Order: sequence, then structure tokens, then C-alpha cells
Amino acid sequence: MHADPQALAREMIVETEHPSAGRVKAIGVPVKFSDTPGAVRRAAPLFGQHTREVLREHGFAESEIDELAAQGAIHIPGVIQKGTTS
Repeated sequence: MHADPQALAREMIVETEHPSAGRVKAIGVPVKFSDTPGAVRRAAPLFGQHTREVLREHGFAESEIDELAAQGAIHIPGVIQKGTTS
């Protein structure tokens, strides 16, 4: 699909810069509006990238979030779970 002439002509294949994977191809916005065009502006988030932010918005304290990550209930990049070394 990434080489299909029609998909390329309709800008259905877009490239974004991913923080760990580098340049990646992804599916573009399928619906094309002339007055309000959509666009893929950034790569998909990393696993757990927004977990802390979302939990804060829902009233969790930093200490609660850290404990959930340490127990392995949630994934926060860079937090080591209890009983593991990485």
C-alpha cells in the first residue's frame, strides 16, 4: 500500500519523525475536506508516554502514580518495577 500510486496521490501515506524509530510511514487522514483539511502532525506516542499526565488530570497524586508504576499496574517510561532490574 505504501507504494500504491492512488494512495500516494491522495496523500494517504505520510512520514513522521518518531522519537525512537526515526522516520516512519503511516496512514494519512482518509477524509479530505477542502475548507478544513486534516493532517498527521506527529508520530504515535510511545507506550506510556502520556500515562502520568492523564492520571494527574484524573486526580492521582504523584506518589500514587509512582506506586502504580512500581507495582507494574501502569507503564511509565524510565520507571523500574518492583522485583525487576530493567
